[in-house]
Amino acid sequence: MSATDTSPQSHTTPEPERSPLSSPPPNAPRPRTLARLATGSALVASAVGVVLTLLGRYFIPSVIITTPAEQFGDQFTSLIPLPLFEALLSTFDGNAKHIYVAGVIIVEALLTAAFGVAYIAARQVIRLRIMGASANVQSATSSPSPLNRFLYAQFGRLAPGYFEAIFIVLLLWLLSAGVVSPLIGGGFFGVNLLGGSGLVFLAELAPNGIFALLFIRLFRSTLASFALTETEATEAEEAPATAHEQQAQANEAADQPDQADQPPLWPRVRRPVRGAPMANAAAQAEGVFSRRALVRQGILAAVILGGGALIWEALSNGLGAALGIGGSVRPPLAIGGAPTRIVPPPKPVYGPWTNVPGQTPEVTTPQNFYYVSKNLVSDPSINGATWQLTIDGLVEHPYTLSYHQLQALPAINQYHTLECISNVVGGNLMSNGAFTGVSLADALNKAGIKQGASEVVFYGADGYSDRLHLSQALDPNSLIAYLLDGAPLPTAHGFPARLLIPGLYGMKNGKWLTRLQVISGDYQGYWEQRGWTPEAHVKMTSRIDTPHDGDFLMARSTYIAGVAYSGAAGIARVDVTLDGGRSWTPTTLRRPLGALTWVLWEYRWTPASGTYVIGVRAIDLNGNVQTPVEAPTLPDGASGYDAITVTVR
Repeated sequence: MSATDTSPQSHTTPEPERSPLSSPPPNAPRPRTLARLATGSALVASAVGVVLTLLGRYFIPSVIITTPAEQFGDQFTSLIPLPLFEALLSTFDGNAKHIYVAGVIIVEALLTAAFGVAYIAARQVIRLRIMGASANVQSATSSPSPLNRFLYAQFGRLAPGYFEAIFIVLLLWLLSAGVVSPLIGGGFFGVNLLGGSGLVFLAELAPNGIFALLFIRLFRSTLASFALTETEATEAEEAPATAHEQQAQANEAADQPDQADQPPLWPRVRRPVRGAPMANAAAQAEGVFSRRALVRQGILAAVILGGGALIWEALSNGLGAALGIGGSVRPPLAIGGAPTRIVPPPKPVYGPWTNVPGQTPEVTTPQNFYYVSKNLVSDPSINGATWQLTIDGLVEHPYTLSYHQLQALPAINQYHTLECISNVVGGNLMSNGAFTGVSLADALNKAGIKQGASEVVFYGADGYSDRLHLSQALDPNSLIAYLLDGAPLPTAHGFPARLLIPGLYGMKNGKWLTRLQVISGDYQGYWEQRGWTPEAHVKMTSRIDTPHDGDFLMARSTYIAGVAYSGAAGIARVDVTLDGGRSWTPTTLRRPLGALTWVLWEYRWTPASGTYVIGVRAIDLNGNVQTPVEAPTLPDGASGYDAITVTVR
């Protein structure tokens, strides 16, 4: 410029460049605003984390890491009041466990989502304070300290970085293991839970890691949708919109007139609106992300959670269990004056046998063998090559058995019927199998039982334990079984080894055995601690398998058939009533496969037209008559007569 140039010059001091540690914009989003924006992301992310973990437990059975739902849900059962426990069983029968598991999973997902929302709100509070403190330090010093630079680097951005997933996983673990676990009796950091504190930490890695990464991704997308990046929004505020930009904004608004009324399932990504202040961006977030959008995202989370749980349940237990298909209510019988015992006891009469359609097979296949487990999600997957059974306690010579050594012992083949203590009258939680195993008495006697011993405590790989009276353990028919139907026990039925104890419900026939401990005292097992009987003697039961309740029959010759079972007491006779309990008629029995199995029965019937209430009762080899008094499954097994109503045309 020449010396004679007198054109006006701007000699104002240039505006200092914005420092990376400057104070936050005055209209930065409030923590409450961000928490609201994070809610949908948290719900969807937590649902996906829970579902993927459940499906992973099914498709990768070799992984024995349990899920948080298993760890805490299993422990929480001990806190359920006994009257409530009984009410749930009476109301929902076999579906009670499914409902409980679903409730635990939903609570887990909601709590995880709530933590994510709280994390975002707390993060914004901390972030604003850090930025304010950094600005104050900068105004008093020529350069910020390394600590302030580090803090700003971590929390300076509005959107959380993916590295923060590590913080989220660790914080969730601290809350669940350090706070929730002690409150429900699991001990500090889960020391009293299955596998201890180490397994609790590993159990939470997968679901919490999936949640953290997906939550950050979805939340960052939500922030970008509303231009809630303070640097960009502030720059947009300082620069006025050009005519071209104003026209583009007007065209966009004209193309989407109903956007406020019809919020998308997930917000669309938008750039900052030039000339719009930061307050407008936050207001846009508050307005567009309406309650309707939040409801839609909540529904999406529910669909993911419910659909995933339904798929997992169908894969694990079959579609009928997943849909909660249950039985009908039994019709009443006139049972006044029923005898309690017949003297002398009747002699069994095994007559000609007809294979009746719909009758229960005498031997249950492994695929159809009834299955009940305390484990909420999946059972232990054990490597037979490394498995060992320890026999110790009050014995002279403690020792261990490998799977190979167990199979090398003298084998015993035995038909044995098992029934769950949760089996309702007429229920199907009862099966008969062909087992192979070794004498439990021989295994214990080999160790040399010391004088004063009174009980044997068995332990399973899933943390289950219970006790047997020494006399029960030494029963000649008590087995350590390792084969079912000539093949290794399926995982669901106790591989590598389980117990078979005559005359006791399934809770005393432990699966996934790892230890047999001989003791002197009164040990309380897993279910006894939760209010169930310590004895678990099988109650005599009988069941009608065909016809079914509510069936319509033709007035011609047909059969009524079913099974009866009385533990080690055997079955001498089975009677049916066709008139609601006023009269009883003996049925034909099929000779049982062994002394510890159920007995099949059938009755040939040629009915006339009408409606019939059919009932069944059994008498054991000692003359004891099945009790007609109805009792729930809790605490010592159900009782009463099975009955159906049929119509003949």
